[in-house]
Amino acid sequence: MNLFSRYIITLYLKYFFILFVSLECFFVLIDLVKYLDELPQSANLIVLLIFYDFVYASNYILPLSLVLAQIVLVISMLRNSQFTAFLALGYSKLRIFLPIFMVSFLITLLFVLLNATPFAYAKERVDLIIERGYLGSYKNDLFIKYNDNYIYFEKVFPLLKTAENVKVYEVFNKQVIKIIEAPRAVFIQDKWRLENAKITTLDSNLEIGKNPLKIEEQKTYETLQGFKPKILDNIYEKQGSVSIVDALEAIWLLKEQGVNTQKLRSSLYSLIFFPFFAPLVMVCLARFTPNSNRYANMSGITLGMILGVLIVWGVFFSFSRLSMSGFLLPEVSIILPIGILGLVSLWLFLRLFKE
Repeated sequence: MNLFSRYIITLYLKYFFILFVSLECFFVLIDLVKYLDELPQSANLIVLLIFYDFVYASNYILPLSLVLAQIVLVISMLRNSQFTAFLALGYSKLRIFLPIFMVSFLITLLFVLLNATPFAYAKERVDLIIERGYLGSYKNDLFIKYNDNYIYFEKVFPLLKTAENVKVYEVFNKQVIKIIEAPRAVFIQDKWRLENAKITTLDSNLEIGKNPLKIEEQKTYETLQGFKPKILDNIYEKQGSVSIVDALEAIWLLKEQGVNTQKLRSSLYSLIFFPFFAPLVMVCLARFTPNSNRYANMSGITLGMILGVLIVWGVFFSFSRLSMSGFLLPEVSIILPIGILGLVSLWLFLRLFKE
C-alpha cells in the first residue's frame, strides 16, 4: 500500500469512527430514555442492555456511517483544495476513491459475516432484558410437525437448548404408532435426548383379548435428528432476530415441511444483501463529486448528497420491512432493488475507470 492510499484510508476511517460512535451513542441514548421506566434493577443487566443495544443499532448505523464518512471526507478535501490538488498531480477520481471503496467493502463483508454468528441476536437480548429482567428465553405450548413426527413442547429454551414436558407422536401411514413422553429434553450432538422417557407403542393390528398398548420406560431416548432448538424460535417468533446460518437451516427445514418461508427469506436477504447498500451508493456519489470548489455550491452539494443517501436508504429499508410483513416478495423488494443499484454502480464505476 503506497503513501497516498494510507493517507486517504486514514482520513476516511477517522471520519467513519467519529460518525459511527456518535450516531451509535445517540441511538442508544434514545433507547435508554424510551426504556427508562422499564430498566432492570441490576447494574450488570443495564451494562449488557447498553452493549446489546449498541450492537443492534449497528445494523442501521454502520451503512449510513460508511456513506456519510465519504461525504464528509470529500467535502473536507474540496474545501481545503486537497481534492483539486490531487487531480492536478495526475491522480484520477478512481485512484482517489478506490482505497475508500475497498475499505468500505471489507467492513461491509465483515459485518455480513458477523451476522452469521450470535451477533445477529442482539435485539432479542435487549427485548429479554427489558420485558423479563433476565437474559434467557423460552417458548411455550408449541405443537409442530417434523418429517413423520408431531411434537409438542410445553416449554422450549432455545438459548439453553433444553425443553420441558415433551411429547413426540410418531406417525406411519397416517396412524400414530408410538408416543414418547419426557419431562425434560436436551439438544446434544444434533439430536434431542429425552430423559426418563415413557414410550407407548400402539399395535395397528387390533385383536380381541390382546392389549394393543405396549408401555416401556427408558432413561434416555434420542430422536428428532437435526431439529435445532433455535429453529423453533425462528418459526414462532413473529418479530424475532435470526442469524444467516440459522435462517438457512430453518428455510431448509420449512421447505421440507411445505411451510411458507417468506419471512425467513426476507430476513436472510436483508442480512446478506442490504449492508452492501453502502459501498454501492459510495460509487454513485464518487461519480458526481465536483473537481473543484470554485464553481460548485458546497452547501447545496452537501445537502443534496446527504438527503439523497437518506432517501435511498429509507426506500430500501421500507421495502425490507414490507417484505418481512408478507406484503411483498423478498426477491422483488430486496434482491431486485439491490441488483438495480449494483448495475447502476457498476456502470458509474466503469465511467470513472474510463476517465
